[in-house]
Amino acid sequence: MKRGSTTEMAANKKIDTLIGQESSLTGRLESSGTIRVDGKFEGDIITKSDLVVGESGQVHGKIKARNITVAGLIKGELEASGKLELVPTAVVEGEAKMSLLVVEEGAVFQGNCQQIPKDQRDRGKTLRIDTPKAPEPTVPEAGK
Repeated sequence: MKRGSTTEMAANKKIDTLIGQESSLTGRLESSGTIRVDGKFEGDIITKSDLVVGESGQVHGKIKARNITVAGLIKGELEASGKLELVPTAVVEGEAKMSLLVVEEGAVFQGNCQQIPKDQRDRGKTLRIDTPKAPEPTVPEAGK
């Protein structure tokens, strides 16, 4: 099995919701678990977990998830609080916001993307890095 294949991705995640290859849905899908789309979906997908769009999957609409892995087609707006990964068969058209973007050779991305901080609380904070001070050299006293 080649690295990054959708079969491997599915094996590594427990899929809570599956839209099969022969299915076509329109509407709004909200979940706290992992969603996989192998069919057609038009509308909004919101999950607190991950979204996988298989090679035969097509999504037209708004997506909000922790991590998004795309092997099929997405047209619309994507927001991943974690990683957006486009494997070689992926086609994404639209707006994307993510903390980390991975685009493998062969994937197509047309649109705009914006990197967002992984943790909004750390935004604007700087790390304090002080150089340790060397101890003062001691001068031996004469006659001791």
